[in-house]
Amino acid sequence: MDAFIRSVMGNKFFILFVATALGLMIGRVKIKGISLETSGALFVGLVFGALGYKIDNVLFTFSLVLFVSAVGLLAAKDIGKVIKLYGLKFVMLGIIITFSGAFATYILTLLHQGSLDPYLVSGTYTGALTSSPGLAAALEATKNNPNITIGHAVAYPFGVLLVILFVHLAPIIFRIDVKKELEKYRMEMKQGETTEKAKGAPANEKFNLLSYTIVLALGIIIGNIPIKIPGIATPIKLETTGGVLISALLLGYLGKIGPLSTRMSKEVLATFRELGLAFFLAIVGIESGAGVVEVVKQSGVSLMIIGFLAGVFAELVGFLIGRYVWKINWILLVGAICGGMTSTPGLGAAIDATGTDEVATGYGATYPMALLFMVIWTILLHTILG
Repeated sequence: MDAFIRSVMGNKFFILFVATALGLMIGRVKIKGISLETSGALFVGLVFGALGYKIDNVLFTFSLVLFVSAVGLLAAKDIGKVIKLYGLKFVMLGIIITFSGAFATYILTLLHQGSLDPYLVSGTYTGALTSSPGLAAALEATKNNPNITIGHAVAYPFGVLLVILFVHLAPIIFRIDVKKELEKYRMEMKQGETTEKAKGAPANEKFNLLSYTIVLALGIIIGNIPIKIPGIATPIKLETTGGVLISALLLGYLGKIGPLSTRMSKEVLATFRELGLAFFLAIVGIESGAGVVEVVKQSGVSLMIIGFLAGVFAELVGFLIGRYVWKINWILLVGAICGGMTSTPGLGAAIDATGTDEVATGYGATYPMALLFMVIWTILLHTILG
């Protein structure tokens, strides 16, 4: 019997599946309407890692590819429509919010006079903006350094909490009448309607495995192209994460690879996204759990402060520019801020705070560009600090 238990507990797939299942169960628990959702797998994984369990890097890479490709293909079809309706405002917000967080992280790190591990700082940035793709990019760029995940895990709760508080408190602080904003938004949508309905909605595509694997292969090629950044000696690469994301967005938007369709079933892609994310978070937790306690003892307070201030700065910059420079309706802007922070829990809170799921329009418009630039700024931040 002992040999049987050791055999089961020594099986890495078993550990992965159990950690993921427990994380998803914990993620469903709601406290005052707030839950960890899929991110529960990260924290259960940290516990398993602290107990000494390990997972293969091949599983790590496969899970992040599954997640990022699904996100890109799901978001791709809306890019053209959003640009036609709103110009480049939401695209720019995705860039501005993620850059603001990276800039604040960099400045705050300099104030610590080099006392913090750059790997921890890169992870703190991705945690403050609650970005799993950013975490994936940082891990890949650093050969899966565990301090990346530790920094992410320390800052992540603050990132989630900040977005949730912001969407509820901003209308009070800045005296925004949410009901009037919703009425204005719906009027704007009626005035901006096109002939999309007349053309008829496209049929729901089936999942095409051949197209999907071509998207992944092209992403690997894109991810390995060296990109020269002025002022930085070493060229950077988007690696698998950024490459696959660009490939999925590009081919998903075009809709075809020759005779093959790249518009695929939402249901299948949503399943891939959740499966890949759950496995990815569990794996990085398992790989990093052993070092969490020690790092929190040594640098936990500093990392928490950096994560908190970087998150606040990113949200405020996005809000002030979106609201007072570009005059974006609050219903769209609150979704865009959540998208810029790549925060799914924040989107749920925004829907609850405004009383409408129409905030998802701003979220979907900003999210793809925010994901892409989270990857770019994460790699750049690590390169500069390293």
